[in-house]
Amino acid sequence: MPSDTVPAIPNRLREAFLRWKGGGRQGQEAMSWNRSTWQVTLPEHHDLLKSLPDRLDRTTVAARGAGAADGEAQAEQAFIAAMAWGYGPAGYGAFRTARVLRENPQAPGVLREAAQVLRRDGGATAFAWLREHRLRFLGVAFATKYLYFCNGPDAQPALILDRLVQRWLRRHADCQVRLDWRVGDYHRYLGMAYAWASELDVTPDDVEYLIFSDMLTDEPGASPWAPRQSAVGAVAGPEDDDATAVLEAIDDAAASFAALPDVSPADLEDFERGIRQLRRIVLARAGRPIKALGLVEYRS
Repeated sequence: MPSDTVPAIPNRLREAFLRWKGGGRQGQEAMSWNRSTWQVTLPEHHDLLKSLPDRLDRTTVAARGAGAADGEAQAEQAFIAAMAWGYGPAGYGAFRTARVLRENPQAPGVLREAAQVLRRDGGATAFAWLREHRLRFLGVAFATKYLYFCNGPDAQPALILDRLVQRWLRRHADCQVRLDWRVGDYHRYLGMAYAWASELDVTPDDVEYLIFSDMLTDEPGASPWAPRQSAVGAVAGPEDDDATAVLEAIDDAAASFAALPDVSPADLEDFERGIRQLRRIVLARAGRPIKALGLVEYRS
C-alpha cells in the first residue's frame, strides 16, 4: 500500500502507545476457556484439547499455528486452538468451530493451503486466497484470527480484523472497513497497521493489540478480554466487582448448557438469546454501555 494513501497515525493510537510503553509494554492476558465443552463437542480432538493449558495466550496458540503449513492435521489443530482462544469461555464456540469443520470436508486442506500462502506471500494475499476458497460458516473475524496465528518470520503478517478493531478504526481513524470479505478493505487495514507500526517502532501486531485494548476503554463490557487494568491504563473500580462476578456466572451457565449431551443448535440459540437478555440487565444495572451485547463479543 503506497505510503501517501495511509492516513496519519491517530493521536488516540499515539496516546495508547505511550501508556502501554509507560506500563512496561504488558501483553494480552491469557483467556479462560471451557475444556469440557470442547472435548464433548470435538471428541476426535480430545488429545489436542487435553494438551492445551487452562488459560490460552497468544504465544501458546502461535506455537500451534507455526506448524499449520506442514500438514492438514497440523492446520486443523491450529485452527481449533485459535478458535478456542478467540471464543474464550463462550458456550457456543466449540459448536461453531465443529460446524465449520464438519460442514466443510475440505477444511483441513484449505486451512493448510491458506497457511502456506500466508508464509510465502503475506497476509493480504492469504486473505484474498481464503476468500476465494471460503469455508462455510467461517467469517472474517475468526478467519483472520486463524491467519494471524499462522504468521511466519518472513512475509508480511496477517492481522486480526474483528468488530472491535473495525469500530476503533471508524471512530478514531475515520476509516470504514467491512467484515464481509472485502479484499481491498483488509489490504487497506494492513497498510495502515504496517505504516503506523513503523512510525511507532513496534510490530504490526502490536498496533492491532493497542487498537483492540484501547477499544476496551470505549466499551469496557464489550469483551471478556478486558483485564482489571488494561494495557492502555483503564482501571476497573471496586464497584464493578459484583457485576463482574454475575457476568462470569452467566458465562459459566452458557458453557455448561452447551456441554450437555444432545443439545440441538436450535436449543443452543434459544438459550443464548436468554443469556443475552440477562447480560443486558446486568450491564444496565452496572452502568456499562448497553452496546456491549451478544453473549459477549468474543473478539468476533
